[in-house]
Amino acid sequence: MEMERNIVSALGGPKILGKHIRGVTDLINLVEKGLPWSAAFHLKESFGITDREYARMLGVSERTLTRHKAQLQKRLGLVESDRLYRMARIFALTQEVLEDDRRAMAWLRRSQIGLGGRTPLDMMRTEVGAREVEDLLGRIEHSVYS
Repeated sequence: MEMERNIVSALGGPKILGKHIRGVTDLINLVEKGLPWSAAFHLKESFGITDREYARMLGVSERTLTRHKAQLQKRLGLVESDRLYRMARIFALTQEVLEDDRRAMAWLRRSQIGLGGRTPLDMMRTEVGAREVEDLLGRIEHSVYS
């Protein structure tokens, strides 16, 4: 449940998501309904990345991202909501493993030998890449050479 709490926090918490999340079933329902754009922008602020980088990660055009800055209560589609959830999940896991928000953000932006020299932010664009990031974080957490 701690991980779900961290994911919800990364997406802006009840203030943005509109209700108290009691577990993974509530998260699944939110993703299927479509997460609000305000949650996407909340996570973008946490990442501290450009609109261009973030649009690429979400799989939308930069123009779409800009348009939705004025329509924060509109909802992302299922695919974009799923990507946003994946990014929040990786962000929460990184914070948990590295135990410091600034270190987590720095790690996500830095190329990693264990990811073939790519950055975790770049890798989390796909589920396959996200799994590799999670695997690397697991090795770091358990002090396994990467």
